[in-house]
Amino acid sequence: MRKILILLMVLGLSSIAWAEYDEGIEYELLETPQSAPTDGKVEVIEFFSYACPHCYRFEPYIESWKKTKSDNIEFVHVPAIFNDNWEALATLYYAAEVLNVQEKMHPIIFEAMHGEGKKIKSFNDLKALFEENGVSEEKLNQALGSFTVAAKTRRAKTMTQTYGIKSVPNIVVQGKYRTNGTLAQSHANVFKVVDSLAEKIEKEAQQ
Repeated sequence: MRKILILLMVLGLSSIAWAEYDEGIEYELLETPQSAPTDGKVEVIEFFSYACPHCYRFEPYIESWKKTKSDNIEFVHVPAIFNDNWEALATLYYAAEVLNVQEKMHPIIFEAMHGEGKKIKSFNDLKALFEENGVSEEKLNQALGSFTVAAKTRRAKTMTQTYGIKSVPNIVVQGKYRTNGTLAQSHANVFKVVDSLAEKIEKEAQQ
């Protein structure tokens, strides 16, 4: 494919952006493709965990890309769940979502766990961050015990399994393609691959 791309460039022909990347090199197919939106949007999911230092270091790249991404891309965080501790962290993510403070608390939790050197010894230490940032313990506990948070957490656990997620951070595009810093060769390249895959999906939908 790379030789073909070079030949097209030599001939002065324009090439589609997604031809720059190869399946099995910069991205791979999910073993079992999953359903994705059919409203013309391209879904991009990041599987992550607050427990993961790599996810913390990946966050600035996500935030930078979100400022420039196509309006046709719908970005979603999904907390991966590999064990009970990660499941508890997932409930915290969805509680923040229910309380409409997810955008505020997401970086605060990451920073507390990996950036500030705070001694986070228990789940209660993380819960205290919410109170420090204007969310009462009562409201947080109500959210954590809600049906909505329980349902979202169960779905995240199921998605971790059905999408074949074995490590984080991992990015899945339209329920079909997976990439990450290892495949893309760096965190900086991940969203170049994502954007090219999104373009590929859009072009295929127009055919």
